[in-house]
Order: sequence, then C-alpha cells, then structure tokens
Amino acid sequence: MTDTWLTPDEVSQLTAKKRWSAQCKALTMMGIPFRPNAVGRPLVERAMALISRAPPKPKRREPDFSSLVRAI
Repeated sequence: MTDTWLTPDEVSQLTAKKRWSAQCKALTMMGIPFRPNAVGRPLVERAMALISRAPPKPKRREPDFSSLVRAI
C-alpha cells in the first residue's frame, strides 16, 4: 500500500530544501501543487509529484496602440 502524501524526507529530496518555507517556494516554482498543513509543512500528493509539469508561463502582454490611432 502506498501513502497518499510524500514523506517529509521525500519532499526535502524533491525540492533540495530543508526549510518548509523554502520547500513551498521550490514546489511553486516547479509547478507542483501542495497544501501547507497546520504548522506550515507542505503536503504533496504522491500522484501530483509523479506528473511531469512545467511551471505556468506568464502571459505575454501586448501594448495597447489604440490611443495612438488618430481619428480621421
């Protein structure tokens, strides 16, 4: 039987971080969803860690040229 959540050691290995706050930041950067528990330790579902995810790409903003168009 497998556990639903990664162990604290597995989260530490996955993120290469020891502090919970640093682990949360690393998980966010890696695009892996997690939930902080009551004391702040990140809980990562085993299935979510196994899914290959790329961090979300920021949406590219295009300039608004509508104010530069002169009314004829």
